[in-house]
Amino acid sequence: MAGHVTIKDIAREAGVSPSLVSFVFNGKNRVGESTRQHVLEVAQRLGYSIQPAARKEWPSARLVGAIVPSAQESCPWLDLLSRCAYRRGYTLLTASAHNDPVHFAHLVRAFSEVQGLVAIPIRGEEEDCLEALRTSQLKYVIPDTENPDQTIQALIDQL
Repeated sequence: MAGHVTIKDIAREAGVSPSLVSFVFNGKNRVGESTRQHVLEVAQRLGYSIQPAARKEWPSARLVGAIVPSAQESCPWLDLLSRCAYRRGYTLLTASAHNDPVHFAHLVRAFSEVQGLVAIPIRGEEEDCLEALRTSQLKYVIPDTENPDQTIQALIDQL
């Protein structure tokens, strides 16, 4: 194909939507492996290359996450943690595990795009929660809930 190849060109050639091509390039898990491979093969055949300037560096480059056992119990602390993150140039994404270790592990995987994670293990289920954190590729801290500023700084020091 002559000229600059676009995502729309790849979608047309592969017989899929431009959104699906974007999902493939951005590593979204919503695409089946055979479809992902097909799109990548078409992109390669057409000579497509992702331009570094075209990648969206914000906001994922400055996101940190927080997983708490129960948002209702952690709400004031999360507000303070969010302010501490903001003062350091980060946006805090938060989620409640609803005191369920399986949900906690799901959230660890869901936060795979953040740079770091503040995680409070579920009382009585600490080992399962810590295992989910250890097997992830995320940098994480178990917070000092009395000092959100120190918690955020400890996480940022790892990044």
